[in-house]
Amino acid sequence: MDRVAMLEAILFVADAPVEYGDVAKMLGVRREEVSALASELQKQCEGRAAPLEVLDSGETVYMVLKEEYSEFVYPLMRPEISRAVLRTLSVIAYRQPILQSDLVEVRGSGAYAHVEELLERGLVARQRSGRSYELQTTPEFSRYFKTAALSGVQEHLDLR
Repeated sequence: MDRVAMLEAILFVADAPVEYGDVAKMLGVRREEVSALASELQKQCEGRAAPLEVLDSGETVYMVLKEEYSEFVYPLMRPEISRAVLRTLSVIAYRQPILQSDLVEVRGSGAYAHVEELLERGLVARQRSGRSYELQTTPEFSRYFKTAALSGVQEHLDLR
C-alpha cells in the first residue's frame, strides 16, 4: 500500500494531531521519514486543489479543513459533545432501556440537561414510563459512533 495514502487515512480519522512516533509505528517507517511523507501528502493535496491541508509541527502532523471552506460546511458540522454529556450517554447506552429517574440517581441532577442535549442531537429517544421516562439510544447513535446497535449486544450479554 502507498504510505502517503495510508498517512492520509490516518490523518483523516484522527481528531487531534498525531505524534510522529505513532505515525511511524502505524506505517512501519522510521520516525525521520514521517516529515517527508507529510510533505508529500501536502503537495498531493495542493496538486488536486483539496480543501484539506496538512499541518506539520515537526513532532506531530494533522489534517485540517482550509479556512475558506469552513463557512461552506459549517451547517454540517456538529459541536463537540462534552465529557459530562458523553458519560451520561454511556450510562444510557450501557443500561438501556433506563428510566430517567434511575439515570439521575447515577449521574446527578445535571443529567436532565444532558438528556435534553442528547434528545436534540437525536442520539437518545425518550418515552413516558409511569412518572418517569424510559431512555434508550437511537439508530442515529449507532450511525454517529459508527457502531452496531447495542440492543442486540445487551440481550446477548444480559447487561440490563
